[in-house]
Amino acid sequence: MKKILLSLLLVPMVSFGQTKDSINQYKALRLKNELGFQKSYRILKTTFKSLEGFQTFYPGTKITLEKILRYHFYTAIHINQKENKLFSMDLTEFKLKNNTSEEEITKETVALIGDMFFGSDELKVIPIKN
Repeated sequence: MKKILLSLLLVPMVSFGQTKDSINQYKALRLKNELGFQKSYRILKTTFKSLEGFQTFYPGTKITLEKILRYHFYTAIHINQKENKLFSMDLTEFKLKNNTSEEEITKETVALIGDMFFGSDELKVIPIKN
């Protein structure tokens, strides 16, 4: 009986602890700890309201836009933000265009990361067909 009562008390606390921000933040699927940067992942802040549009394939691949960013480029995605920005692992901020599609913002982000020293190596290993 005590266990049931305790679990009934804890469930509302767990639900109450979840904030709107945590619902809008999707963690990077991999971390790059070995580089010694302030963060071991990048952050893409976007005005898009959901990850639904990131479920299409990245051009020339059979990999979703979401997986390209979160797995291959070590990037967390924060949706429903005021503007589009990319934060690198050293916390450098890059303003992005007001893109009209998830594919466009992903391509812009991949191009920016691909121009970074470590990002260029990440770009090389993605199987993109021309």
